[in-house]
Amino acid sequence: MKKYDILVIGGGIYGITAAVELAQRKYSVGLINPDTIPHHMAASTDVTKAVRMEYGSDKEYFKMVEMSIEKWHSWNDFFDEKLYHEVGFLMLCKDSIESEKHTFEKHSYQNLLEAGYASDRLDAKGISERFPAVNTAEYIDANFNSKAGYADSALTVQKLADYARSLGVVIHEGQTAASFEVNNGRLTAVNTKEGETFQCGHALVAAGAHTPILLPELQPFMKSTGHPVFWLRPKNPANFIPPRFSVFTADISNSGWYGFPFLEKQGIVKIAKHSNGTPVHPENDDRQVTDAEVADMRSFVKMTFPELEHAPLVFTRRCLYIDTLDGHFWIDNHPDIKGLSVSTGGSGHGLKMAPLLGAMAADMIEGKSHMFSERYRWRHLSSDTSQVEEARYVINRKL
Repeated sequence: MKKYDILVIGGGIYGITAAVELAQRKYSVGLINPDTIPHHMAASTDVTKAVRMEYGSDKEYFKMVEMSIEKWHSWNDFFDEKLYHEVGFLMLCKDSIESEKHTFEKHSYQNLLEAGYASDRLDAKGISERFPAVNTAEYIDANFNSKAGYADSALTVQKLADYARSLGVVIHEGQTAASFEVNNGRLTAVNTKEGETFQCGHALVAAGAHTPILLPELQPFMKSTGHPVFWLRPKNPANFIPPRFSVFTADISNSGWYGFPFLEKQGIVKIAKHSNGTPVHPENDDRQVTDAEVADMRSFVKMTFPELEHAPLVFTRRCLYIDTLDGHFWIDNHPDIKGLSVSTGGSGHGLKMAPLLGAMAADMIEGKSHMFSERYRWRHLSSDTSQVEEARYVINRKL
């Protein structure tokens, strides 16, 4: 029988950042995870995640990422490792940024200017000169924000896990939460599929797509969706290496397409689609990318980056989101069970906020308010709820 002040369920980015923060606040912390950390199937396990302030008209997310970027730089220094790569972010548009077709880009651009960031607006000629891989017969307007980039996501989780251990967090790999022991409305222990019981004064469920399985009362408000990721190996990577290439979106709110510059270690350019996705059960369903999705990607790169048209496809992955119906985080205490909290609901944008997530969860556990906590509380959502992230290509704004 193991006992902790706080037991964290899940060793992805939500769980590991919370464990670090709680340990720094002098709690005894245990963490259970079904497999090794980073888990090879977890949403936070991948080579890259975009870090961008551009969030359309949503000024709160803008501010969250702005603060996170400063903390990403601090993490780079603290861990003496380049977890965050500030290679910039390029918003590509098929029409003028001010066009009604590009409300995400228009509002994002306006927010940058209002916050005092310099404009780096590019017409077709400017795009061609700075980013020669882009087909400027299709994309005629863009903005480049140098204060953005990508995080090495799996490495970040690994470094945070190592740091958590150094702070005294006891990490139990190969332990899968299965049920809760609740007495008189208060959680007292967590049981695992492997037959262990972990007693705790408080439990934080940060189990990603498994969260609504553990807590069925959340199933009406969130679901897991899978999104295709592609690794292409360019024949000549020169035009895909920064500063000639960066993190990009390509008419994303009308297409879903985004991607990253050449990754030397893997020898690839990663491209992915941020859209409705495909409903995926995290335990029972196949996560293979389909032939139709590959054909869709091939059509996109032929139009957008002609040099990649015949690049070998060396790997595919279906990235699993845990989507709330409104697209916002879900970080709060359980309304009916004392000593039980939840931190989840990434909806495809959690890792860029990683430096803030731990404090948000810890403050909530302690009964405090975090400056960004209010709209991520336990709430009622319905089938009429709209998904609000403007970068995401969501048909009828419904998940």
